[in-house]
Amino acid sequence: MCRREPAASACVIVLCVVLGFVLSGCVSGRSDVSYGSKGPVVGGETLRQIKVGVTSKEWLLGTLGEPTSETQTPEGTEILKYAYTKKVESDLDVFIFLSFDDRREERTSLYFEITDGIVSRYWKEER
Repeated sequence: MCRREPAASACVIVLCVVLGFVLSGCVSGRSDVSYGSKGPVVGGETLRQIKVGVTSKEWLLGTLGEPTSETQTPEGTEILKYAYTKKVESDLDVFIFLSFDDRREERTSLYFEITDGIVSRYWKEER
């Protein structure tokens, strides 16, 4: 039959508690999110309100604001472009040995083709 020494068990418990406190202070992380001048990309609920052949350019301007760019096509239609940028910067440090940095930039563009003041089609591009 094995006997455990009470002093040895107590030392193991104390060592585990101390190690837990030390290691918990050795991991730190942060994540920052920033947006371009247009703010966050337009949500799906707003986009679902846009109906091809029904929604007017005035409604778009009133809801989404001024576009990033506006182009006239040879066919006489207009293309309104709304460009959105999201930057994510994350840092994770584990003790003094490891450090992870992640920097991402997500770009989303919404395009609206306007014919006679009405949305004739629209699409989204993500990079």
